[in-house]
Amino acid sequence: MLASTGAVDGLAGLVQPWASLYSEHTWLQTTIMFAHLSGIFLGGGFAMATDRDTFVAMRNARLSGQIRHLGRLHTIHKPVMFGLALALASGFLLFAADVEHYSTSAVFWLKMALLGALLTNGYVLKRTEEALNTGQPDSPALWGRLWKISVTSMALWLAVILAGTLLGSG
Repeated sequence: MLASTGAVDGLAGLVQPWASLYSEHTWLQTTIMFAHLSGIFLGGGFAMATDRDTFVAMRNARLSGQIRHLGRLHTIHKPVMFGLALALASGFLLFAADVEHYSTSAVFWLKMALLGALLTNGYVLKRTEEALNTGQPDSPALWGRLWKISVTSMALWLAVILAGTLLGSG
């Protein structure tokens, strides 16, 4: 949570013009929420489909299929990051529309922590992919790590969606 009520009040005062604009226009509320959900579904959809492909590539256990999967895995980072960027930007606008509520919401901060874990997991994925692509494409340890990263990714995406649902209903 934010450090003090004074910090919350100061931030709320700073974003008051946006909060007023947002609260007065339902079309704007709908547009921002659509952008937020689109970002989550775009990023999470691409990520979870690729996680599933990781499980398939590992189950088939043929090096040629795993190498093809690494090539596809490399192409997926941009759409996932675009989705995350869209979700973060629109999420900031949602936060700015009601700073007092979100800054004191445990569910909001849980969602932010889950998002941080998701970004960390993505970083570990990128590093593991790089290791697999630079001379270790048949490393059982790295493919085992990739499997764990994929399981974690799916769980985190679903947890972010759950936290957002709880946040919206509370």
